[in-house]
Amino acid sequence: MFSDDVYCVKDSIMQTNKETQSMPLIQVPAGKTVEVVFIDAGHGLKNRLASMGVLSHSTFKVLRNEGAGRLIVGIKNSKVVIGRGASGKIFVRECE
Repeated sequence: MFSDDVYCVKDSIMQTNKETQSMPLIQVPAGKTVEVVFIDAGHGLKNRLASMGVLSHSTFKVLRNEGAGRLIVGIKNSKVVIGRGASGKIFVRECE
């Protein structure tokens, strides 16, 4: 269903430039593949996200983000629902 073989470009110059252009997951439209740059949250939320496969440097596709309600992302072969509050604390960069 979802490819495990999605990788973001790791060229050091591009990576530095893209990290400065990170944005909260809540702003990413459906259909985009992103990589997690960092998570600005406490241990509890970080652990809960990690249990769902959302970790620094993990990649996934945003399947649904309609501007209200929860986001749905595709991580490996699963669909994961992330609330809007949590998605505002996950900073990502778009993969090419």
